[in-house]
Parts: sequence; C-alpha cells; structure tokens
Amino acid sequence: MNLANNSRRVRARLATIGIALALSFLTVSASAQERRVPLRFQGGVKVGVPIFLNVDHDIVKPGASFQGWGGFDIGWFVVEFGLGLMWTPIDTRNVPGALFPERFEPLVRLAFSPGVRFQIPTIDAVLPYITGAFDANLWSLEALGAGCGWYYCRDDSRGRFAPGFTGKAGVGIHLKNAMYLDVGFQYSMSGKGDFFNRMQWWAEPFIGFIYRGDADRFGGTGY
Repeated sequence: MNLANNSRRVRARLATIGIALALSFLTVSASAQERRVPLRFQGGVKVGVPIFLNVDHDIVKPGASFQGWGGFDIGWFVVEFGLGLMWTPIDTRNVPGALFPERFEPLVRLAFSPGVRFQIPTIDAVLPYITGAFDANLWSLEALGAGCGWYYCRDDSRGRFAPGFTGKAGVGIHLKNAMYLDVGFQYSMSGKGDFFNRMQWWAEPFIGFIYRGDADRFGGTGY
C-alpha cells in the first residue's frame, strides 16, 4: 500500500513539474516574440566628388565616385556592404620627371566596404544617419616611371591593395513610399598598403537614393 501511495505521489509531482516547465516555456516564447526586431532590406546608390586633401592640387584634381550598397535594417542600426569605384584625374604634365606625360591619367580605386550605420528611424520626413565602414581598396595608376620624384610614381600599373576607413554623415529625405533622396558628406582615408608611401585623405560630398523596404522584406518579423 505504501509503495502504491509513494508511486502516486511521485507521478503527481512529476506532472506538476511538467506543467510548470511547459508554462515557463510558453512564457519565455511569448516574451521572445515580443522582443523580435523588425528586419528589412535597405540599399541605395550614390555619386560623389572626392577631393584629396594632402596632395599637390596642380596634379591631383577633384574626381568622381559611384557606390552601390545594401544591407540588413534592424531599426536603429543597419549592417551594410558596399562596392564602389572612384576615378581621380592626375595631371601628369605637372609631375616632375614623368615619362611620356599626357594630359590626364586616372587614379582608380575599387573598394569593398562593410560597415555599420546608426540611423534615426522615428521621423517620417527624414532619415538622419552616420556610418562607419572599413574599406578594402585596390588602387591603380598608369606607370609614370619609378624615378619621377613624386610619391605616386611607379614602374608598373598593376592594382595594389591598401586598407582604409570611411566615416559618413547624411540625411535621407523621404520622397515617396520606400524611396529617399540621400544627401551627405564623407571623410575617407587610405593607409599606405602596397601602393602609397604615406596615408591619403579625401573629403567627398555626395548625393544619391535610399530604398528602405518593408519590415517583412526578408520573410518574417525579424529575429
């Protein structure tokens, strides 16, 4: 008899524990659902005018740039990945000792730029933001001769790697639905890497467009 009573008590306790665990799981699951962050796609394109700061401006002229980017928008933050091309005209006639100087030769930069954006998504009319990004740069320039006395000079025109960083501030002006006009300013640097003999800095005003998709663009309400 005692064994039967003990067995019933054990089963009752196990049932109570099971019910408590089930209720706890349901409570945690509901709380997690409430905390899920809306996840949406954000991307855009921009064009800019890069102006090198620590150079001879009789040689290095203002250029042009284009970048496309996309990423994961989780409200106040965006994890983004960009691919850009920059073209800067070099007036080789002003490079002392350059071999076969022409009017202009392009200094070309191809960059892959993963970054993080902080934005203020609570204002309907505008979308202010700041961005920090690492730049994996590939620089190239026509060979002007290694002994021309100018630090861009080299005896080959192959692309060379140099890491860098870009800080950007801008504002998206809401146009219609998910589209924004993007206006801002960025400040970039490139380390020496395998191309330069000292750091390079440039400033760049830009204009473009931002697309900010729906909260369920990636097939759910987030994570």
